Amino acid sequence: MSGEHDPAAVCDAERTLSHPLRAALARLRRDPALFGPFLLVGIALSLVDWLRRRDPLPAPERAGFGTNGIDIRLEFVGYPTGIGQTMRPLESLIGLEPGYLVWGLGLYGLTTLAVSVAGVVTMAHAMGRDVRLGAVRSLFGFVVATDLFQRLLGSIELLQAMGLWGVVPLAIYCYLFVRFFVAPGLLVDGRSIQAAIRGSLRRTAGRGWRLFGLVVAIGLSAWLLASLPLGTVLSSALVAPVHAVAIVVVLERDRSHPAFR
Repeated sequence: MSGEHDPAAVCDAERTLSHPLRAALARLRRDPALFGPFLLVGIALSLVDWLRRRDPLPAPERAGFGTNGIDIRLEFVGYPTGIGQTMRPLESLIGLEPGYLVWGLGLYGLTTLAVSVAGVVTMAHAMGRDVRLGAVRSLFGFVVATDLFQRLLGSIELLQAMGLWGVVPLAIYCYLFVRFFVAPGLLVDGRSIQAAIRGSLRRTAGRGWRLFGLVVAIGLSAWLLASLPLGTVLSSALVAPVHAVAIVVVLERDRSHPAFR
């Protein structure tokens, strides 16, 4: 394979860049088409926000600047995605009439599928690979499992009221994000979910602080952009592609260069 999407050629050109975030930004500048899939996701998520504000089901609004002060959050969920302005708690779907239940689950499923497809298309393009339906299925399963796990943790009142003791579960949370950082890329590469998790644990060993900095940079950037007008589109179009390409960069460096320079 040759050309600008040849992973070996691109990786050689990026080895002078010390951090995977810088390498990801450099690749996005060379290939702006990588922004396209998540730009479409941002538009789709904005449409879903609009629909949720107008249907009768509960959909809490995301707090922005000037609402309740500045509530700094790390908007990192373990896979490339944008940040919507509304959220639908899944427990709000319990006991609904069939029509409302189908509507609520349908919006959830469509947005999750859109994020999964965009992630596969972006990472496959960055890898120089074809988009495979199996990769979409695998990443969709990973996204759903990760989202449900985080929703479960968010529903535990004890964790929300721990005060300073909440630093302990937060540290564990960030540790898991670091260790599973490249799992989405391995799914696009054709691995099963179990193999991708094992592979991610192996490939991130000894690289925790560098990847932790990457997680913080991505999470804070997503929070900042999502707090602005048109935040859903901005966080989707600008941060999610960086996250996706950074995953590919880390994987390529693992294959050709065991440690970050």
